[in-house]
Amino acid sequence: MLSISQPLSAGQARTYHAREFASSEQNYWSRDQQGHSEWQGRLAGEWGLAGAVGAEHFARLSEGQHPQTEAQLVRHQTAKTYDGKFGREVTSVEHRAGWDATFSAPKSVSLTALVGGDDRVRVAHRESVRAALSELERYTQARIGNIRAPETTGKFAAATFEHDTARPVEGYAAPQLHTHAVIFNVTERENGQTRALQPQELFASQSYATNVYRSELAVRLKDLGYTIERGEFGQPEIKGYTKEYMEANSLRREQVKDHLRASGLDGPAAAQIAAHRTRDSKELRTPEEVLRQHRELAAQHGHQADRGYYCPTPAKVKSPCSCRTPGRCNVAAFTVLDSPHRLPALRVARNHHFGSAPPGLPYQPVSNWS
Repeated sequence: MLSISQPLSAGQARTYHAREFASSEQNYWSRDQQGHSEWQGRLAGEWGLAGAVGAEHFARLSEGQHPQTEAQLVRHQTAKTYDGKFGREVTSVEHRAGWDATFSAPKSVSLTALVGGDDRVRVAHRESVRAALSELERYTQARIGNIRAPETTGKFAAATFEHDTARPVEGYAAPQLHTHAVIFNVTERENGQTRALQPQELFASQSYATNVYRSELAVRLKDLGYTIERGEFGQPEIKGYTKEYMEANSLRREQVKDHLRASGLDGPAAAQIAAHRTRDSKELRTPEEVLRQHRELAAQHGHQADRGYYCPTPAKVKSPCSCRTPGRCNVAAFTVLDSPHRLPALRVARNHHFGSAPPGLPYQPVSNWS
């Protein structure tokens, strides 16, 4: 699913880049411990940003500057404190650097990719995020002023960072594949002027982008040979995991739910606040410690992620299959589902979100996933 944060200040964005987004401690399962990052968006492409995200370009965009020339693209407002008309101190809003749009893989997908060792599933998540961000970008709008209506530009610049663990709960950082996409607060109008973003459309399109991600992911997982079933909230889950093992690796989610129940609150905004308030302090554990915990828990539940690892026959894949565990290629808990007549994932997402397809696309129910 996709969640979008409240706006990040320039200072917050730089701090997050150093401590969170680009930190090797967020990627225990990555072979190089650095994780995957990349630039996305039409505006990023026009500015020559491609490949891994560099700290210098990230910092400039956080300040509303051109990533190459350092020219100021949007008006930069620094926070100021002054006395209000009633004698109280008032602090103005600092420049909004952007928004953190986080795509989280379903739990069974994380377990299959990370504990099960199927790197193709990780790639499927990454490609699904790209597709969803491309659709979200279409609804980008420029803030013109308080009087004039915002202008749809359909372009932004985003920096994505892939992580593979959740925040620790009682010392256990569960496997959790997710991608942070920092959408910077700048877009370009048709006449070439750069403006700050009007974020309302991004938030309004959040549910649609979630459906695009899920549909794209479901199609890719089926093409890899996994049987997909619908999860509790409509997310595509890989069949073959017990509820007990899934819940044992969902402590962070349960922690947030407990806080919401205790406070009597509900809804996405309340969940976001609860997520911040219930964060455990980051315990710096070695990769060996974290992976040992994951494997010990997997062993307690019968190594379900290993049983689920599936290598299709050579006719089903374009490149040779490499199994992490020898002898498991032909012993699969998940069956291949041929889908020569499956709907394009984007059409499915649009149907699910809008209730009917946009002009030119026939309506089909989202049940075509399975």
